[in-house]
Amino acid sequence: MNIDELGLSTTVVGSFPLQNTQINMERAIEDQINIGIDFPCYPQLVSMISQFLTPLSQLIPELEQKDGKFILTDDFKIPDEPIALEYGEFVLNYLQNHPNSYDMISGTKACLTGPFTLASEITLQGNISEGLKTMLFKEPKAIMVDWIVEKFSKIMKNIGKAYNDMGFNIISMDEPILGLIVGRKVMFHSRDFVIETLNRAISEIKDVSSIHVCGQLNPNLRDILLDTEVNILDHEFQSNTSNYDIFKKTHFKEVDKYLGFGALETKIKPKRDGTLSDYVESISTIQKTIQKGIDIVGRENLIVKPDCGFQPLRDSFEENFAYEIVIRKLNNMILALKSFE
Repeated sequence: MNIDELGLSTTVVGSFPLQNTQINMERAIEDQINIGIDFPCYPQLVSMISQFLTPLSQLIPELEQKDGKFILTDDFKIPDEPIALEYGEFVLNYLQNHPNSYDMISGTKACLTGPFTLASEITLQGNISEGLKTMLFKEPKAIMVDWIVEKFSKIMKNIGKAYNDMGFNIISMDEPILGLIVGRKVMFHSRDFVIETLNRAISEIKDVSSIHVCGQLNPNLRDILLDTEVNILDHEFQSNTSNYDIFKKTHFKEVDKYLGFGALETKIKPKRDGTLSDYVESISTIQKTIQKGIDIVGRENLIVKPDCGFQPLRDSFEENFAYEIVIRKLNNMILALKSFE
């Protein structure tokens, strides 16, 4: 894939408001392709935390899953083989069984969870937790310890390599926790450590790497991400409109840097007697939104996608209604883009 030709291409963040079944996986990937998403992502129908920590807890004796929590009690050995590859294998099998789909897409995307976010969900107990102050969290967390975060970056590097070897074109690391630990200063770590850790995690991605950080950004976090080797910086803009003021075209003067631009709102609250039209942006509204993104960084540097994942809609709406919201949003996004061709 030619990275210089990504401008105004489309993708999704990953999650959908469907129960985790084979039928729903097929439904979500098929709908992405038929709607016209350039880089469909494997449908993420499970928690982005348990997706990786649950299989790791089965391989690492010191990492235990208990009562909905992940607990680390001691140093551990990095597993020899990458885990959680079944999602990528599903996409490859689907495309193999539907060869006409190759002609309808530009490539494929995989979504992984970054080392900082995974480490933020691991509680430390025993000697490994001694001396740690419980800043930000109520309990000592693995994210507070450099060497633990470093090990998880190596684990994710191995998984990224496996997805790269499968042929995925865009591989994204979800790192929402960075929006909390990076302000004017970086909590727990140095600026250089964050950059080195992210670079290590994406180092085996040879096509296009991406990082998704939702929430409100700040100039320090922006500059840290721009200083990494990540190709796509993927953020929310509809639920965090202040992010419009964070980026300028000069930030993307490098040919291998793109802005993953959230053009659809994904944090949606139910309205009394609300209908689909109450929750789905019109084509004209999305056209104006995309134009704002183009005005900021240029069409050649813009990748259009929803703000974030859609899985939270499952907690607010009946499943079929939630999914219909998603499909209509994505369809209108593709139709809106046609005016920029």
